Amino acid sequence: MNYIEIKFTNPQELNEVILAYLSDTDFEMFEENEDGLNAYIPESKFSEIDLNNLITQIPGKENIHFDVSLIKGRNWNKEWESNFDPVLIADRVYIRAPFHEADKVYPYEIVIEPKMSFGTGHHSTTALMIELMLAADLKNKSVLDMGCGSGVLAILAHKLGAGNILAVDFDEWAYENTIENCQRNNTSSIEVRKGNVNQIVGLKFDVILANINRNILLADTQAYSECLNKAGLLMQSGFLIEDENSLISNAQSAGLKFERSIHHDKWSAILFSKIS
Repeated sequence: MNYIEIKFTNPQELNEVILAYLSDTDFEMFEENEDGLNAYIPESKFSEIDLNNLITQIPGKENIHFDVSLIKGRNWNKEWESNFDPVLIADRVYIRAPFHEADKVYPYEIVIEPKMSFGTGHHSTTALMIELMLAADLKNKSVLDMGCGSGVLAILAHKLGAGNILAVDFDEWAYENTIENCQRNNTSSIEVRKGNVNQIVGLKFDVILANINRNILLADTQAYSECLNKAGLLMQSGFLIEDENSLISNAQSAGLKFERSIHHDKWSAILFSKIS
């Protein structure tokens, strides 16, 4: 498959903002560098008009410049693997690829095949979600990982003692990657579904993990609330700190109680509980 490479030239502090806006689109891979950010999208899905329209919405757009070039078919998994290093989160969760050496020093080790699915632990939002999970009691709890990406959060929930676990993602690549990673981590009891919020209608959970993006969270939080058991927990991330208030207000309107938020760089994660 051919890809379009967008080379953004911008101040470093705008990288995360650009990433946040591109997360709602068909871009599949990103590389940060000293000049800004490189983004990759399948040639068939690229529109320069749409990209220009998107950039006009970004704060600081006057400092963003980009060049477009065609990249002929490459082994993207090999490219991804070459830039993948193990990551340690909260001194407890060690995430590595199959080609890295195991390290049994830490309580929880997760092996993730670093395909282009979101959720290797390197992004701040994944790390923030893991911190919230580590602080919660998931023992024997039913858990939903909505927008599961690589399946890393569902796998951690299993290792933390959760009971029934459902992982859902609309992306075919993420769906297949989650199944593979569950097998790799001996957590095949996790149910994996391909789809969106319609997959959870009528189901109930004690804990819902939703590391997606601002727009989907705003649209689907009511559905999450309806699927939460009384005193259940909703953990959300995938958005910037500046969007936190709108996410809190939206969740409160859906019958959820704000518990706390945590931050890293420009990113936020929020913990809510079900009031009744």
